Amino acid sequence: MRKIVAIVFLSFAAVCASHAADDDIQKGIFDSYLKQAADGDAVAQYVVAQSYENGRGTEKNLEKAYHWYEMAAKQNYPLAVVKIEERTNKEQAKAEAARSEKPEAAKPEPAAKAVLSKHVLEKKPEPPHRQVAAKPKTKPAKAPVVPTHALPPVKASKPAPAEPIVRAEAPKPETKFPATQETKFPATEVVAKATVVEEPPRPAINVIQALLGGKWERNRQDAEFLPSSRAACLQSSSAEVVCFSQELTRNVDNTGLTYNVKSVISGINNKDAKFNLRYIYNVVDIAGRPYPQPSGMPGESNDIIAKTGWQEPGISMECHLRDEHSLTCSGADRKITYQFVRE
Repeated sequence: MRKIVAIVFLSFAAVCASHAADDDIQKGIFDSYLKQAADGDAVAQYVVAQSYENGRGTEKNLEKAYHWYEMAAKQNYPLAVVKIEERTNKEQAKAEAARSEKPEAAKPEPAAKAVLSKHVLEKKPEPPHRQVAAKPKTKPAKAPVVPTHALPPVKASKPAPAEPIVRAEAPKPETKFPATQETKFPATEVVAKATVVEEPPRPAINVIQALLGGKWERNRQDAEFLPSSRAACLQSSSAEVVCFSQELTRNVDNTGLTYNVKSVISGINNKDAKFNLRYIYNVVDIAGRPYPQPSGMPGESNDIIAKTGWQEPGISMECHLRDEHSLTCSGADRKITYQFVRE
């Protein structure tokens, strides 16, 4: 019995020690990002805000969280802008709900009906009108009925037979026999050439309009580095689009990673419907154990590694739009190929 108690105590102590080590790692990561956030780094400000919101590496404090969200939003960081808009919408919805719950002001009762004057009450009813005797209605005279036996029988006339139509036959063309060797000029054979119908050129695709026109997904999962419900994208210039993903999770080498993705779309060619894609991972947390249900899009084994911070130089891909609702992206070494479709 004493041995069992000792084993349980040692197991509990080991678990507490691992949690304490985990907390130290989280606090170290938070402190490093807090320093970068104070220096004006928008990404670090967003990470610090999420840490305050979720209580990871520091205490949970929503006021401080939205302070850093606002700091990142002032620098046009897309995910922070989304957070501020969501909070504003929630506050407006609460205010509208509070206004709708207030009791309506009591409506004034209708004024009492005016009392009829003594003259109206004492007014005598008028005598009934004299009844005028109605004149008898005269029935119209009916037309005399003629008996049918008095009418003479009518004979039906037969139609005259139609005259036969005689069609004049057109004169038959004279048949010309081919020239023989005895003729002076040999016959020439005429060969008809088939007309070639040229297909109209395929219209060019507006790549930016097609990319921003819907939400892209792969294997029924929202994309991380293309416009989707997981990634907010902004057109930074006439030939470039920048996307930032929300915080996602993935398991790599039996380790759970928390990360977000930044992608840049450039080199846009509307004529050939092609563009270049470069995305880079930013690992903000390493859990030390795999997640039972990761939220990120499954990738290749060498796509991301278990290491905190931005993983330079990133992944470069060449993408081609087959139409406005489907595209293919392949890596420079052709080892990675992704198929995406749009809603």
